[in-house]
Amino acid sequence: MEAWYAATLAADSIGEINVPAMSMLQGFISGGGLQRVTQLGHYYGYSTLLIGFWLRAMGQGGKLVSIDIDPKATAFTQEWVDRAGLSDQVQLILDDSAAPAALEGTKAAFDGQMPQLILLDSSHQYEHTKRELDLWVPAMDAKTLMLLHDTSTYARQFDVNDLGGVQQALADWGKGREAHISVMTINGGIGSPEPHEPLVYRDGCGLGILQKH
Repeated sequence: MEAWYAATLAADSIGEINVPAMSMLQGFISGGGLQRVTQLGHYYGYSTLLIGFWLRAMGQGGKLVSIDIDPKATAFTQEWVDRAGLSDQVQLILDDSAAPAALEGTKAAFDGQMPQLILLDSSHQYEHTKRELDLWVPAMDAKTLMLLHDTSTYARQFDVNDLGGVQQALADWGKGREAHISVMTINGGIGSPEPHEPLVYRDGCGLGILQKH
């Protein structure tokens, strides 16, 4: 990972998800012994590599399918997946994470099954996030989870169209679907990356947890 940091710094491509969110993700994957994990948006591969390392260390044949629309970032990530010896644990798909083909490719990689956990951390755009939710949540199996990064008020600024980003997309999409899903957000009201009050979950970008009923 130290070499990966040096390479991404040199490529001016730093954009990794933060440690608190990854710690939560590790708890779900390792604590639940999950074997099928999907990531919507891997960028240059920080979280992809870490998840791959966890799955390999668990030794249960688990697999990560990670989807991203950026060919340069995906090629970079593939290089580091190969370098880390994670080809048995990680499969990358170059596609729009809101495209039906991405869902079908994921199911094919899991021998027709849906993932047990989905990490949504892709475009951060309102409309695109709603399309991802429209595609993936109805296909999820009961009791499985989706984690959505960047659900705080602070993270709304990541939406270039100023429509509210992941936070507003999740709120609007979830209306009327309460009988089918449960949703909670952590640090949703945080408006700054460095709030004055100490946080227990130290991620000002927020995290949403969605469970399919």
